[in-house]
Amino acid sequence: MITIRLRKYRYGFHRIGIRTFFIVTVLLTGSAEAQHTNQEIGISFAYAGQTPLFLSNNDPTGFFRQPLILNLRYQVATNYIQSLAIVIEHVNEQRTRTGLWNGIPSSSTGAYNADIAERLYMTTLGLEGSRTFIRTDEFRLGVGISLGYGLGGATASVKKIADGTQQSFESEDVWNAFFISTFIRGRITIYTNNSFDIGITGSIRLWGFPSIGPLTVSQSTYNGPDLRSIFEVGYLAGVSVGLK
Repeated sequence: MITIRLRKYRYGFHRIGIRTFFIVTVLLTGSAEAQHTNQEIGISFAYAGQTPLFLSNNDPTGFFRQPLILNLRYQVATNYIQSLAIVIEHVNEQRTRTGLWNGIPSSSTGAYNADIAERLYMTTLGLEGSRTFIRTDEFRLGVGISLGYGLGGATASVKKIADGTQQSFESEDVWNAFFISTFIRGRITIYTNNSFDIGITGSIRLWGFPSIGPLTVSQSTYNGPDLRSIFEVGYLAGVSVGLK
């Protein structure tokens, strides 16, 4: 009798387990597919709102604290939980200061007081992998990582305080950088039909350039700010369109 009861119990538990698994799978797949479409195009931006986490050599220039960031993402593969996307991101910021300026870095003479407007920009191309861990019919929350490589440059507009003369400088060499980002991204659907799904997105992320600088080091002419690596905590906000 004991053996029969144990078999019945085990058989009943097994049936409940299969049924529960089936129901949960259907619910999660259905909500994920309604929210996480086969293809998705996202456009995000940020202006300011970036906080430094790490600075190389106590860099005084303060670049990328208040940049303009434009981020374009195209999802190329997904199983409705994990996804892979191609990402292009442009970061651009101009910072102004008053101080000593020397157009020839290695020279010990020729420095003068000036109003300086220096701009640094980078455009990166990379891949983004993300995983959805919370999803409903209207909301999705996921985590991910992005890796890329970028090219850019630096310019400076310098006005000599003594006589008001102005000069423009451009970095002698192209800047390059490796890019890395980890993030948490939320998405809320605002409109959906049988063809597409439109949503608002928001991300909190840790992003930065472990290695950034000109391709070569120049001691004879301007080559950009003294910046070699940077990590920031910041945000991105935008919209995305999923194609069903």
